[in-house]
Amino acid sequence: MPRHACSLALAVLALSCAGAPPDDEDPGEEGTTDVDTPPPPLPDDLGETGAPPIDDGWVPRKPAATRFGIFYQLSRDVLDLYQSDRGLPQVSNHAWIITQSHATAFASRPMADMVHRRADFYYAPAFDLWDDSHNGWQIASDATLRTWAHEFRDTAIRAHADLFTFNEAPTTTGSSDNVRVQIAKILRFLHEPDPQGRQLWGVMYFTQKPSMAANWTSPANAFFQTIDDTCIALVAEFYHSTGYTCLNTIDALANHYFSLRKWLVASGEPAKLSIANTKFTVLHSSRFADGTSGWAGGDATQTTLATFQRALSRNAEVTRTTDGGLNRLAFGPTTTAITQFGVQPRITALYRWHYLHTTPQASELPCIDNFAGNCTCD
Repeated sequence: MPRHACSLALAVLALSCAGAPPDDEDPGEEGTTDVDTPPPPLPDDLGETGAPPIDDGWVPRKPAATRFGIFYQLSRDVLDLYQSDRGLPQVSNHAWIITQSHATAFASRPMADMVHRRADFYYAPAFDLWDDSHNGWQIASDATLRTWAHEFRDTAIRAHADLFTFNEAPTTTGSSDNVRVQIAKILRFLHEPDPQGRQLWGVMYFTQKPSMAANWTSPANAFFQTIDDTCIALVAEFYHSTGYTCLNTIDALANHYFSLRKWLVASGEPAKLSIANTKFTVLHSSRFADGTSGWAGGDATQTTLATFQRALSRNAEVTRTTDGGLNRLAFGPTTTAITQFGVQPRITALYRWHYLHTTPQASELPCIDNFAGNCTCD
């Protein structure tokens, strides 16, 4: 997830991309910088505030559900809404996974307690690759990587985490053997059981560049095997502007969002097929606020909330009607420090509309409220 602002030039390009095929160099490429420099902390009103929690024997929960929604970076008011009667549906075989980068600690027991107010919500604090405590990860020894990963794992379990979030595979992941090898080691170390046999499964985030098949220069079978062995989800980040979403066709958006999944399927490799069919998840920008941002989404000085809601609906429809997107959908960032709270009722309504049953139904596929106009931008 980008934790810095993109240039104005990128933002302007993203708003004028009607004629650009999405598989070309994408004006909506708004991922993290690929340098070993930590970005500033994200807003976090759900961090650890007291003494570090002690180990009380908590055993992490791995979701059994096959249909889920994933959210990145929440605030207290948003979590309250998601868990309310007006929030996310409480239906068997559905799970809601809350991934969070914390400003002052690896994990937060207060946030875990809030997340666990509903049994279908799962807490996944982020192992932030670009955190200054992980400087030099590209060349760190196995012993150092293991120490970092186990320290995070143990802290997360003490804070009642269910999962870990890996934030995030950088833009060079598809082209650098060393990046993949180092990340694979971290994933396996994070997933290793602690001395009591407790284990965290992961939610793996890709920046946009490795989320596109054209940016992979090798099959990377061992890397994807590691992801399949250690993670319940692979999240492909697409932080696009409202203009990008509205001006490209449904088919063009589908090809763009799912090119990596198609590449995984075409390989025929068992681990890649497992990821493609049960773990691959497209994330859309839910950012709506004044001005431009590395998160893209909607500029509230140029775009109405109604138009942004239609763009969100359009992205949801594209995802849900494309092979591999029926059971998994993600949004971020959702904290009100970054996006206006008025966006949230549309997000919860989209999940209530598209996740109507315990298993997929044809009635879940059309645009929200069965009205195509809700997915057509002005």
